[in-house]
Amino acid sequence: MKILKKTGSILFCLLPVLLAFGIQIIVSFAAVILKLILAIASDPQFLDHMTDPNRIIDVIMDSQFLAAISAVYAVIAAFALGFWYWKRFVPKKQPRRALSSILNLKTLAGLVLLMIAMQYLSTYLMALLAAINPAWYQTYDDLMKNIGFGNVTPLLALYSILIAPISEELIFRGVTLKYATKAMPFFAANLLQAFLFGAFHGNVIQGAYAFVVGIFCGYVCFQGKSIYLSILFHMLFNLWGTFAPEYFSYSGDSIWIHLAIFAAAVLATTAGVFLYHSGTKARTPMPEAYQKYAS
Repeated sequence: MKILKKTGSILFCLLPVLLAFGIQIIVSFAAVILKLILAIASDPQFLDHMTDPNRIIDVIMDSQFLAAISAVYAVIAAFALGFWYWKRFVPKKQPRRALSSILNLKTLAGLVLLMIAMQYLSTYLMALLAAINPAWYQTYDDLMKNIGFGNVTPLLALYSILIAPISEELIFRGVTLKYATKAMPFFAANLLQAFLFGAFHGNVIQGAYAFVVGIFCGYVCFQGKSIYLSILFHMLFNLWGTFAPEYFSYSGDSIWIHLAIFAAAVLATTAGVFLYHSGTKARTPMPEAYQKYAS
């Protein structure tokens, strides 16, 4: 009986991800149908090409259109999972936490250091996977170009830096992680939500670095007892990834420089964890009702 109950609790952790995936499918399907209807309305002769998959793909694979689909899905998912999180995990009729009980300078410095370190470690992880199987990187590169990361638009920037971090944190470090920590120790729960976060991205390259970053997002949320902190960390990570100048990355052939950068990133990760951990301990005490919740 205990085994069945434990299994049920673990399977329940998948529901938030399945809900988000369902929302994504519904939004994408509805958007494609609307796009085709508008294409026919503007050019009735388009009906003659409805049996040509390549013509339909040309209409659908528009970077602005894909970015809009992503943004609409993420907004709906944020509202749905945010409501779930608020109803289930946020203490009611309690004083709101002061900003000083969530964030201080040491905690912020730790987050920034961790974010920068993760950027470089993710880059080397991507390079390793690309060397193992170049097709994995080609799939990822094509996806990024189709969405429009070759020429970032205001809509794409808004989605990447603001909407996606809020939505994804509510799904994975919010509802999923909270249920997972009730079913298993934090270490296992964090690996589970990070794995689901990586798998949700749908390709090996993005999935691999999302898994690694997801582990640190989970740690940030759990240690800081606030999903606001993992949202901030995620926003900073995407901000750097979207707008960081190319000269912040080294693309030369010197193995020694690459090793030095990698070693510096590992050291920065260690320093970032230390700063963040000590910063959370030095914060203004939070209301007792929040001690067991990340809110």
